[in-house]
Amino acid sequence: MLYWAITAIFSAIFLIEALCFLFRFYKTCLHKKLELSAENSRLLNKELEVKNEVERLERILSGQFLFYDFTCRLAPLLDRNELFAKFIQEIHYLGPIADAKISDTAFSDGYRKFELGQGVKEALYIKASSSEVIGNLPYFVKILKLCLERIRLYDKLQQLSIYDSLTKIYNRRCFMERFKEEFERAKKFNHDLSFLMIDIDHFKKINDNYGHLAGDAVLQEVARMIKANIRGIDLAARFGGEEFSVILPETDKAGAIMLAERINREVSRRMLTVFDEKIPVSISVGLASFPQNSIHPDVLMETADKALYKAKVSGRNRVSWF
Repeated sequence: MLYWAITAIFSAIFLIEALCFLFRFYKTCLHKKLELSAENSRLLNKELEVKNEVERLERILSGQFLFYDFTCRLAPLLDRNELFAKFIQEIHYLGPIADAKISDTAFSDGYRKFELGQGVKEALYIKASSSEVIGNLPYFVKILKLCLERIRLYDKLQQLSIYDSLTKIYNRRCFMERFKEEFERAKKFNHDLSFLMIDIDHFKKINDNYGHLAGDAVLQEVARMIKANIRGIDLAARFGGEEFSVILPETDKAGAIMLAERINREVSRRMLTVFDEKIPVSISVGLASFPQNSIHPDVLMETADKALYKAKVSGRNRVSWF
């Protein structure tokens, strides 16, 4: 009997302790739930505030988004004048504007002036009495500045992608693309096409004797003389190192020989002055023509290269062909 009495007492104590634990746990959970509910309510209110702010900004800037999307997508395809014309057209949707113009001439007499950034000669001049128009114009001007910067960067990128940085004539990659296009056009319309390979004679000696800066100056001057002696439809490029190449559309072999001889004389008859040094420079030229030498573009280039080698082994400072 004593055993069962002690067991009952311990069971009762354990049950009481368990009930107390469950009660404390319930109070803790209830407290946490209330805290979470309050935090959730706070977050919901904050979310609503942010949503309202976003909607307010969207209402303010809705017109600007249209202009920004349109002009930034088209900026690389537009020149400055086209962009300015589109900008003037768009800002009239802001509200009543008496006059709007972009000019490098200053206007007073009721016009407001908005600068368009460093390096931009023009400024925006607006004549308007609407406070809403005047209040939104700074947004539009900022967007226009971004578009102008985009055009400027795109132009710079284009320059880097198609021109040789030293000589400022076309680079090899761009030249090869154009060569293929011109060759296909010649085949399609049965036109003549000639190709020149030009190499500066003893260029390594120029670098060794006068320095690499002088060598760079010689490359620049030879590129300038080549470009000065070809037509507008011709295309000259730096092919690599001291080699240049020229595409002569609608030019047969006789015409190519005459032009190549003229370039050769122009270079060899002059002593180039570089850093107070008089440097004698000559070139060797190899040429090939379509369709006389080949009806395949790669073979035509190879033929011109072999003709250049022929000019080199024959004594340099000359034009060779097959």
